[in-house]
Amino acid sequence: MNKIQRVRAALEGKLPDRVPASFWFHFPTSQAHGEESVQAHLEFFRQADPDFLKIMNEHPYRVVTPIKNPADWRKIRPAPLESSFYQEQLDEIKMITDELAGTCLTTTTIFNPFSSGNHAANRLVTEHLKADPVSVNIGLGTIAESLAEFALACLEVGADGIYFSAQGGEADRFEEYEFLDFIKPHDLTVLNAVKDKGELNILHICRDNVRLHLYSNYPGTVVNWAATAPQNIPLTAGKKLFDRTILGGMDNQGVIVEGDQKAITHRVHEIIDDFGPKNLILGADCTLPTEVNIDHIRTAIEATATYPMGN
Repeated sequence: MNKIQRVRAALEGKLPDRVPASFWFHFPTSQAHGEESVQAHLEFFRQADPDFLKIMNEHPYRVVTPIKNPADWRKIRPAPLESSFYQEQLDEIKMITDELAGTCLTTTTIFNPFSSGNHAANRLVTEHLKADPVSVNIGLGTIAESLAEFALACLEVGADGIYFSAQGGEADRFEEYEFLDFIKPHDLTVLNAVKDKGELNILHICRDNVRLHLYSNYPGTVVNWAATAPQNIPLTAGKKLFDRTILGGMDNQGVIVEGDQKAITHRVHEIIDDFGPKNLILGADCTLPTEVNIDHIRTAIEATATYPMGN
């Protein structure tokens, strides 16, 4: 199988020739934008040889009007899609996907409205939502509509899906009703916009101690979460909860960072043994450290080829 056939087999619940795998990390600041970012992605693809490529997003969300007080959320005006803020990101996606020329599927990072609002408000979104949930809810709705438009534009320029970073779901951050009333509806605005259009829409549920059951009906062809975190459910339990293809298995701070070739290969085989080779894409809980040795990533990817697949 080629890379696309292998990933599609995993998405369809078929037995691939080997379990597909992919990992990613934040490139250094000097390679965060423009042509430097494009070349960093392509060089990583050549070196690590993943089965799909995640395009990183190093463009923190912007609004035209500053957010300093809770009432300011009512006045949010996002940057328009035609702005350089969005167009620079779209240009990067197009240049990367054009260069790959159908070698593999790509998915591009979209931070959810909560996380995007947090960027725009200098990390004040949780505090503001507690103080004035009605105002913040209005602002998050505005952000969600702009992200939905941007997500569709990402697909139009060549991405095969979005990697939706869903943040704000920790049990110790909000009460359950707060998540259901003020976080989830805005996540769904973005995800529903692309659910029938992206082939590789990945739902990434960020952080430990997350109420994962509240995400079980989120759209997405693949689900990824911190399955090795102590207060989250493991990969095998998530297979039953989400009933679709699962991405993950490796601790993003564990053996893939610190282990040798033998230890990395052993861990990969353990993960496939526990989960089974169908509906699995090997990956990490979250983004790997920037300084990770790419040879370690390649070792993990190549280890899937030495696992006996059977029938």
